Amino acid sequence: MDDIHKIEQLAAASWPSYIQKNMGQWLLRANFGVTKRANSVWTSADTPEGDFQQEAEHFYKSLGLPVCFHISNASPKGLDAVLADSGYEKADECFQMTALGWDIMSHTDDNSRFTYKWEEEPSSVWIDHFIQLEEFSPERHQGYTNIFERMPSCKTFFTMYDQESLTAVGTASVIDGYGGLSNIVVAKEHRGKGAGTQVIRALTKWAISNGAKHMFLQVLKENLAAVSLYEKIGFSPISEHHYRIKR
Repeated sequence: MDDIHKIEQLAAASWPSYIQKNMGQWLLRANFGVTKRANSVWTSADTPEGDFQQEAEHFYKSLGLPVCFHISNASPKGLDAVLADSGYEKADECFQMTALGWDIMSHTDDNSRFTYKWEEEPSSVWIDHFIQLEEFSPERHQGYTNIFERMPSCKTFFTMYDQESLTAVGTASVIDGYGGLSNIVVAKEHRGKGAGTQVIRALTKWAISNGAKHMFLQVLKENLAAVSLYEKIGFSPISEHHYRIKR
């Protein structure tokens, strides 16, 4: 369980919200509604004293946001059932996956057909490309800017091209010897060419060069293609999480 708690703490630190407020050891997080992770109560610690539901509901309703709890294998036992009984709906079941950096490198090969661009801070163009590839609304631009600006200082925003054609983007950050991967998206017209594997390899190599030994990422359980790819190159699930939401 210690490893699970560690990864949950690192995952929270690598995806910081615009507003973060302590509620005991839990975190109330809000980011103008952009991503559930950044707009949910982080609960991977002991239950706080007092009426946590009332405090959380007041916090999110005052911001005009749905009340959302992030429930993981590191959350207090029984919390999920309490929220279900209170009318909170379950959403977005995810795996938290980990791998040794050198295992990823040994399971992948370099592909010279791709060219790269690296940015220490994401340009507006990088965020536009990410939103475009994800097919998100352009209105989410500022919300992602808030998160990316607050990420740990050791981070990179990666763009990959195939003969100057935008192929994929991805992000990595390093905290305490752990590299976190996020925002990995491959353009539809470039899928099936090994681009996803190459993004992960390139970002893992960067993370290793910046002191990471272990890598971690989050993925929706229903995204079977991504889960299969991650397992093929050395990742395995360490825990699961989902959300409980009341609108």
